[in-house]
Amino acid sequence: MISTINIFEYLKTIFFIILFAWISFFPAPIQEKYHLFTNVFLMLVFIILWVRKRNPIFKLSDYPLWIFLAAISINIFFAQQTNIALKTYLNVAIPLFFIYYLISEDFSSMKKFNLLARTVCISSILVSMVGILEFLFAFNPVYEYFLKNPYYLRFISCPVRPMSTQFNPTPLGGYLVGCIPFSYLLYRRDTSFFKLLGATGVILNTIVIILTSSRCGFLGLMSVIAFYLFAQRRYRYFCIFITVLLISMFVFSYLPFPFRRFGINKFIKQGVLFKPRIERMNMALHMLKDHPLAGLGFQHFRIQFYDYSVQKDKIPYEFRIADNMYLTIISETGIIGFLGFFTLVSSFLKRGWKHLRKLDFGSEQRWQLLVSLMAFIGLLVNMAGYEFFYWPNQYLLFCMVVGCLAAFSVDRRNA
Repeated sequence: MISTINIFEYLKTIFFIILFAWISFFPAPIQEKYHLFTNVFLMLVFIILWVRKRNPIFKLSDYPLWIFLAAISINIFFAQQTNIALKTYLNVAIPLFFIYYLISEDFSSMKKFNLLARTVCISSILVSMVGILEFLFAFNPVYEYFLKNPYYLRFISCPVRPMSTQFNPTPLGGYLVGCIPFSYLLYRRDTSFFKLLGATGVILNTIVIILTSSRCGFLGLMSVIAFYLFAQRRYRYFCIFITVLLISMFVFSYLPFPFRRFGINKFIKQGVLFKPRIERMNMALHMLKDHPLAGLGFQHFRIQFYDYSVQKDKIPYEFRIADNMYLTIISETGIIGFLGFFTLVSSFLKRGWKHLRKLDFGSEQRWQLLVSLMAFIGLLVNMAGYEFFYWPNQYLLFCMVVGCLAAFSVDRRNA
C-alpha cells in the first residue's frame, strides 16, 4: 500500500514537471501541432487520479468552472464556420478542465506547492537566460535553424526584443509575469539554495520583461507588485509605489528604448488613442450589437474581420484581431460567454481575497494563496494586450494558476 502511494506521488511530480517543461520550452507552433497529444496526456493523468481517489473529485465550489465552460460553448451553434469554433472551444475547455482538477486536488499542500514553485522558478530562469542571450547577440538558433518564426526578423533586428522559447516578445512577457510570483515565494519562504534561486528568478524575469518592451507585460508586472503591497497591508509603500510608477512613466518618455515604450506618451498614443485599437474596439461593439447573446464564434473576429472593418486596405492576417482578450471574448462569445468568464474570474478573486484576509500573516497557506492571486491578477492584466487564450503556452499557465486558486476552496480543502 505504501509502495502504491509512493508511486502515485512520483507520478504526480513527474506529471507537473513534464507539463511545465512543455509550457516553458516548446514554442506555440509545436504546441498547436501536438495539442491532441497534450489533451490525451492530461486525460490519462486525470484518469489515474480519479481511480485512486476515494472521495469525489467534483465539488460544489467548482460551479464557476462549469458555468464558464457551458457559457462559452454556446457560440459554436451560431458560428459561421462551426468546425473552427468547435476546435477552438475544445482547445480552451479540455486543458482547463483537466489542469484545474489535477492541480487543485494535488498541489494544495505546502510540500507540493513548493515543488510547483521550484519547477516554475527554474524553468523561468532558463527561459529568461535564453532571452538575455538573444538580446545580447541578436540571435536565436531555434528560429534561425529549426522552427520557422514569422516574427523573428522583425524582433531580432535592432532594437532586439527577445522572444526566447515563447515565439513572440509579448507572450514571453506574459509567461514571465505569471512565473515571477512563484520565484518570489522561494526568495521569501525557502532556504539556502532555493532562496538564492528565487532571487535570481525575480531579477532575471524582471529584466527580460523590460527587454521585451511589452507594455501589457510591464503593466502586468506592476499590478503584481501593487497587489502584493496592498494585500500585505503596506499601504504607505503602496502609495509610494504608485506615485513613483506614475512619475517614472513620465520620465520614461524621454529615455531610450526599451524604457521609452513604457512612457506615458507611448501608452496614450499607441494605447488609449491608438487608431487601430480604437477601430478594433468599435468593431467588437458592432459585432456584439449584431450577435449579442452568443457572439460571432471562436476565431471569427478574424474570419469576419472585413465585414466590420472600415479599412479598405488589405490587412495582414496577423493583425486581424481585437488585440485584447476581453474584446475577443465579448465579440466571439457574446454576453453569455463574457458573463461566464466574469463569473469565473470574479468568483476566484472574491473567494481568494476573502480567504486571504482570514489567514494569519506569515502562515504557509497564506503565502500560497497570495502568490496564486498575484499570478492570477498579473495574467488578467496581461491578457488585455493580445489574444491570450489563443497562445497555448500562456493559456496553459493560466489554467495552472486557476487550479492553484481552486485548491483553496473551503470544501476542497476540507474533503
